[in-house]
Amino acid sequence: MKLRRKILSIILLLVMAFSLPACSSGNKSSTNTTDTQKDSASGTVEEDVEITFAFWGSTAEKEAIEATCRSFEAANPGVKIKTMHVPSGDFLTKLNAMIATGDTPDISYSDSWNCQLGEDGIIWNYNELMEKFGDIGTDNYLEYNWWNWNENASCGPVFAPGTVTMVYNKDMFDELGIEYPPYSVENAWSWDEFVEVAKKLTIDANGHNATESDFDPSNIRQFGVMFEGSSFSYMPFVYGNGGYYLSEDCNEFALNEPAAAEAIQKITDLVNVHHVHPSATQQSNMTSPSTAMQSEQVAMYIGGTWTMLDLNEAGVNYGVGVLPMDHNYSTYMCGSSLVIYKSAKHLKETYEFGKWMTNPESSKELLNLFQNLWMPAPKEYYEDEEKLNLWASSDLESRPDHFIEAVVDSTLDYNLVRQPDMNIKNWSEINTMVSSALDAVWLGEKTAEEALNEIKPSVDTLIEGTYNGDRS
Repeated sequence: MKLRRKILSIILLLVMAFSLPACSSGNKSSTNTTDTQKDSASGTVEEDVEITFAFWGSTAEKEAIEATCRSFEAANPGVKIKTMHVPSGDFLTKLNAMIATGDTPDISYSDSWNCQLGEDGIIWNYNELMEKFGDIGTDNYLEYNWWNWNENASCGPVFAPGTVTMVYNKDMFDELGIEYPPYSVENAWSWDEFVEVAKKLTIDANGHNATESDFDPSNIRQFGVMFEGSSFSYMPFVYGNGGYYLSEDCNEFALNEPAAAEAIQKITDLVNVHHVHPSATQQSNMTSPSTAMQSEQVAMYIGGTWTMLDLNEAGVNYGVGVLPMDHNYSTYMCGSSLVIYKSAKHLKETYEFGKWMTNPESSKELLNLFQNLWMPAPKEYYEDEEKLNLWASSDLESRPDHFIEAVVDSTLDYNLVRQPDMNIKNWSEINTMVSSALDAVWLGEKTAEEALNEIKPSVDTLIEGTYNGDRS
C-alpha cells in the first residue's frame, strides 16, 4: 500500500477510536440497535428521536431539502431531522473535524471519499442494512448507481443521480437564426459541426462572430459554449473517443494515451484555438452557469443535469440536447450516496430516512426536486411509463422539450459506464494531481499529451486499481 494511503488509513483508524464512544461497546456494536430503534422497527417510537443530516447544495436545494425533512417528520411522529447545510467545498474539512471530535452526523451526502470511510469502518455497509431490515435490495436500483468498496460492501445507491448533458439558451439561438442542437443520439452533431455552431454563437464587441476574419478574440461579449470544467464533463468525450483513465489491467494511468489526450485537447482548443469558450479566469468571474446563460454570456453549457434547477429559478428559456460525439456515444450517471455512520444512535430511523430521500413520491417537496434537480435511482422510475412521466415528462413546467430523449434515453440506451470517481481507488489524490496538470493545458501553455505524460510517473504511484475490478 502506498505511503499516502497508509497515512490516511492510520488517521481514519485513530478517528474511529474517538468516535467509538458514540457506539455501544464490544464487537457487537456494529449490529446492535438501541431499545428506541427496536421500538421503531415494530412501528412505535417511545421517545423523541433526533437524526442529524449533513448535506450541501445551492440555496434552492437547501430550501427544498429542509422542507422535505419537515414532511418526513410529519409522516414519522417523534422523529426530528436536524439539518446541517455545509458548502460543498468545505464539506470534507467539516466532516473530518466532526469525526475527530466524535460528533459525526447520522447520515450525510458523500463524495469520492466515501469508499475510504467504508474501508476504514466509519460508515455502515449498506448491504448489511438492506439485509438487516429486509425490504429492498440492489435489484431495486439501476446497476451503475452503486458506490461499492468491494463486491460485498457498499456505501449505498446514488440517491439522486445526474448525468452529463448539453443545455442551451433558446433565445440566443433564435436571435441568430441557428437551428437548435439535436436531441437524439442518432442525429448528434459531430465534433466539427458542434465547433462550427459554437463559432457562430461567439460574438465580439463589434458584432462579429468567430467564423469571420475580422473577429476580435480579445474582446468577446458572448461565448458559444462553456464546459463544467472537470473530469465529470470531459470523461464522456474520452470514453467516446476510445480512451480510458486507467490501463487495461487497471494498474497504470492511461489518460495520457493518444485517444484520451486527444479528447481533452479538443475541449481545451475551444478556448485557445477556436476562442468559443471562456478562459479559466473569465469562467471564474461568471457567478454560475445559470447566470451566464441568463445574462447571455454563454449560449451552450455542457455539465450536470442539476443545472436545470437553477436555470428554472433564473427563468432562462432553455432547451436540452445530446452531446456532440464522433464515435461511440458514452456517458454515465453519477451523484452522492447517503452514507450512514456507525455512530448513528437510531439506526432504523436513519435508514428509513435515507430510503425516503431516494423515493420521488415521498413528499411534494422531494418530487419537486426530482422534477427540477435530480434523476431517480430506483429502476421503476424508468421502466414504468407513468412513473417516468411523473418526473421527466416535458409536459411538466420544469422540464424542457425532449428531456426524455435527450437525457434519459441517451444515457440508458447507449454506452453507460461507471463514473471514474465511483470506481478508481485513491481518486481524490489522483484527480487533484491531474486537475493541476491540466491547468497549463487550459491556459494553452502545454498540450494535453505533454502535461499528462509529465505526471504519469507520479500518478502511477497512486494507482491501486478499481473497486469493482472494471476498467475506468
